[in-house]
Order: sequence, then structure tokens, then C-alpha cells
Amino acid sequence: MSDHKRKLAIAAVIVASATAISRLTGLGREVITAAIYGVDPSYNTFVSVSVIPQLVQQLFADAAISAAFVPVFTSLLAKGDRERAYRLAANLLGLIVVVVGTAVVVLALAAGPVTRLMYPELTGTPAGASLAAELLRILVPTILFLSIAGAVSGVLYSFERFTMPAVVPIVWNLIIIAAIAVFHESLGVEAIAWGMLLGTALEVVMLACAARYHGRWLWPRFGLGDPLLRRVLLLMVPITITLGILNFNALIGTWFAQFVSDRAAAEIGYAFRLYQLPQGIFAVTIGTVLFPSLSRFAAQSDTVRFRDTVSLGVRQMVFVSLPFFVWFAVMPQAFVRLVYERGQFGAGATVEVAGALAFFSVGLVFANANIMLNRAFQSMQKPWLPMYVAFANLAVNFVLCWLLYKPLGVPGITLSMATVSAVNFFALFLLLRREVGRVDGRRMARASGGALLCAAALGAVSYAVWWSLQGLADEGFGGLLAAVTAAVVAGGAVYLALARLLKLEELSVVRQVLRRRRRSAPPPAAPPPAAD
Repeated sequence: MSDHKRKLAIAAVIVASATAISRLTGLGREVITAAIYGVDPSYNTFVSVSVIPQLVQQLFADAAISAAFVPVFTSLLAKGDRERAYRLAANLLGLIVVVVGTAVVVLALAAGPVTRLMYPELTGTPAGASLAAELLRILVPTILFLSIAGAVSGVLYSFERFTMPAVVPIVWNLIIIAAIAVFHESLGVEAIAWGMLLGTALEVVMLACAARYHGRWLWPRFGLGDPLLRRVLLLMVPITITLGILNFNALIGTWFAQFVSDRAAAEIGYAFRLYQLPQGIFAVTIGTVLFPSLSRFAAQSDTVRFRDTVSLGVRQMVFVSLPFFVWFAVMPQAFVRLVYERGQFGAGATVEVAGALAFFSVGLVFANANIMLNRAFQSMQKPWLPMYVAFANLAVNFVLCWLLYKPLGVPGITLSMATVSAVNFFALFLLLRREVGRVDGRRMARASGGALLCAAALGAVSYAVWWSLQGLADEGFGGLLAAVTAAVVAGGAVYLALARLLKLEELSVVRQVLRRRRRSAPPPAAPPPAAD
């Protein structure tokens, strides 16, 4: 195993560990939120309004900036032009301050009209309109902070420094938890918004300090005529539109939810948090760690290694995602009861959120694999192709939500989102094959077929154990935890045993990474000398 591959393997383990902790603290945040706010209409308003800054954030901010910036910054480093790379980063920060700062001010001033336009059902009363507008005003500065964080994270990613970007969400979650715990009685649902604002500001500070530790401080410059900055912007536009459309899909779901009930958006939000847990732990880790390598292979026109990396990433995502899809599909109430059902979150909310989660899970594997395919196009600096697919998906989502929200309610909206993920995957796969030739499709299909067989056995065993332990689950939280744990462990053991019996390569790759991390992990490399 080469030093570079070993470094990436260790980075993957570190990022996976930090991401897992982040998701656990995020889950803790959701547990506290559910217990205090439940599916109260005020919390439903918060969930609905928060989609607006998230949409604008993706139009200007973190993921789009990082994805467009990393290939250009990395290419400068590969040429040994470190000073030019840092000048590009400084010019990008200057552009962010001007453009995103202006957008933040405009959106804050227009918070009232914007929320009334987007959510007529939620803002039909003076109290509802006032709450929605105030929440939006508190949340919009996070757009600027996350934009800056995206640029700084891009610098760290280019140097293959993944730890701090994976750690800062942990701090973000803890600050929100503290804000809710201390201020929920005096501020109500606004405590969440203020916690998010403070946590995001601290995130920028931590990332900036990490950039300084590994190189130098990053300060904005206003060289807006920089030709490389224009190149980043040209790459960023399609990525921005693509990510914006993906979030616009969430806005579509939230918009239809207001016509279902004054709790529907909150129910979708709780289901989405559980649905996102495996995505955050596995898919984001794989995509983040492999992205610099994909960018390097694309820059070197090394098509063979590029395709192999994409194939391995997709197969790993399928292998680790299928168990969660099955668990969420066959026993969703078990997870919802375990995580949320306490305090203000009652049994009725459990039934509704479980239904949303079950239909969400249909698209889980596809959504995770899509991360890898999008990274592939971004590394080739051809982000326009996913944008075309995203436009088509926007129409698909709107039509499906319109057809399904009345007969199915909340599950109809989540089923629409899941279907869009599947359509997106197959479209991106065909486009990638057109660009680079065969992408190991047969190997992916064989691996997916073997994993599906293992997942079917997992589902049968987990459901049987869960059904047999219903009496224990009804005895209280301890019994419920024991029943869910037993079902998950039994099903997981069957999944891994069958994968080993079928000699699935994906299982052996995971085991090799962990074994090499234990036996041959080198000591951390010393940071580069600090520059003034």
C-alpha cells in the first residue's frame, strides 16, 4: 500500500469517526428538540422558514464554492504555484463578502414579504407572520458565514486536511443544544435559530485557525478581475444551480406540506434527520476523501484510475447504505420511538414520522450514490451535466408532490423526494458513461445484487426479532432500546455473515482499511511551517 493510499485510508477513518460523532451530536440535538417542541406549529414554522436560507446558502455558499474551488486550487498547488493559489483564495473571499453580504442584507430587510409569499398558510395570522419573519432575520447571516466556511474548507481539502471540516459540525450541534436547553423557555423556538447563528460564526473561526495552522491566515482581497477567479465562478455556476435545485426540491416539499397540516413540515424534518444519518456517516465521508484524488486523476487524464475510483466509491456506498434502507423500511416506528418519542413528541407524531421515514428510505441508496457521481463530474470540471439532470428532477418532484400530497399526505411528499433520487442516479450514471466510457456498470450491478440478497436476509431477521420483542419494547425506554438493539445486531450479523459467505469485495475493502489503520498507521505528519 503506497504512502498516499495509506494517508487517504487514515483520513477516511478520521473523517468517518468525526462525522459519526457529529451525527450523534446532531441526533442528540434532534432528541432534545423533539422533547421540547414536538411537532408544535411554532416549530413547524421554524422548519419551513429555515429552508429559505438553506436554499440561498446553496446558491452562494459552502458546497458549491468548495466543489468549484478545489480543482482550480489543487491544480495550482500541483504546479508548485502556492502563492498564486493563496491569492486566488483571498480574491474568492473578497467576492463572497461583497456578493453574499449584499444578499444577506436584502433578504433580512425583505423577511416579512418573503415569508408571506412563500408560506401563505403559515403566515395567515399576525402572530404567525411575525414569527416567520423574525426567524428568517436571525437565520440569514448564517449564509455569509457558511459561504466563508466553504472557501476555507476548500483550501483545507486541497491540502488533504480533512479533520477540522469534519469536527466543526460537532461544535455547531453542541452550541445549539446549549441554546435550546438554556433559552427555550424565554425565547421559544427562536432559541434554535440563535444557536445556529452562534454555532455557524464559531465554525468560521475554527476553520480559519486550522487554515492558519496548516499554512497561513486567509484574508479577503478584492481582485475581482482575477482570471482564475472567473474560472472558479464559471465552474461554480452550474454546481450552484444544481445544488440550489436540489434544495429547491426540499422547498417544494415544504411548500406542499403547509397544505397537508400545520405539523407536516416538522414531521418531514424529523424523518429526514434519521434518513440523513447514514448519509452523513458514510456517503459524505467517501465523497469528501475521494474528491481530491478524482480531481487529480481527471487533471492527469488517467481515465482508468478515475473510473476505478468512481466504481469503488459507488459500490461502497451501496454496500453500507442498504442495511439502513431495509431497517427504515421494515421497522421505522422502532427508530422513531427510540429517538424521538418523549416529552412533547407523542405516539401520534411517531406514527406520522415513521410513515414519512419509510417512504424516504426508498431513495436512500440512490441519494448516497449520487454524491459520488456528482463529485465525479465536479472533478472533471464538467458540472453543467448534473445541472441539466437537476432541472428535469425539479419538474418530476413538483408533479409527483402535486399528485401524491392529497391522497398520501406527508408520505406522498417523501416518496416523491425518494423517486427523484433514483431518477437522478440513473441519469447521472448514463451521462458519466457517455463522458468516460464504461464505468464498471456490470461490476456495480453484481455487487449491488449480492448486497441486496444480504439485505433481504437482514430485513427478515430484523423484523422477526423486533416483532417477537414487542412486549419488551412496551415496557419503557430500556426495553425499547434492548429490542431495537437486538433487531439491529441480529440483522447486521446476518448481513455481514452472508457478505463474507458470498465473498463480496466491498466487505473485504472495509476490513482492510480498518486493519491497516490499526497495524500500520503512520504518525501524523508535521504541519508545514507557518507563513506570515
